[in-house]
Amino acid sequence: MKSLFNLDNPFIQFLARVGDMILANFLFIICSLPVVTIGAALTGLNKVTQEIAMDNSPSLLRSFFGAFKENFRQATGAWLLILVFFLGMVCNLMLVSFYCVGVVQQILQWCLYFIMAAMLAIAAYVFPLIVRYENSLKQHFINATVLAVVKLPRTLVMVVLIALPLVLAYVSFPIFFRTLVFWLSLGYGFSSYVSSTLLVSVFRKIEETEEEA
Repeated sequence: MKSLFNLDNPFIQFLARVGDMILANFLFIICSLPVVTIGAALTGLNKVTQEIAMDNSPSLLRSFFGAFKENFRQATGAWLLILVFFLGMVCNLMLVSFYCVGVVQQILQWCLYFIMAAMLAIAAYVFPLIVRYENSLKQHFINATVLAVVKLPRTLVMVVLIALPLVLAYVSFPIFFRTLVFWLSLGYGFSSYVSSTLLVSVFRKIEETEEEA
């Protein structure tokens, strides 16, 4: 019975990780409410989940708000660029639906969807890179683009995780509403943790190669 409550027990460690992700998820949602701070909140969330993925025991509040404060300017700049891009894409989709019909409309819509998915793939790497490395914002976007192409299978998984709540809300709002409790309690933390697990090995290989060079 004592072993069940041992801190080294895998089940207890699992519960601790879930608890950390729930708290990180809550902090991310609260800090994202002003909208303009979503980028900084993403760096805080990624910082926590990267530490969990590396089997570290993060001081969760310190890690989250430390990354939030340290990367605020750069992360906010990245987020605003991405936000403006997607707002522009939405406007383009509306124009296509108003002025085009038939096959032409479908082709243009799918082209715009592809471009949006490509930017979403880049965005999936940008904030983890901001958390882990010191570079200019331009260099972060270049590195994110390269990684999104080179690590395509991982990229697809991360894009699906990011896009899933948006797609659910668009395709079937009742289904999205039924899963809302999951997204509000754990969903974003879980998605970030899976992405961090996929990226940690990538970052380690990059760093090992740089050390050898």
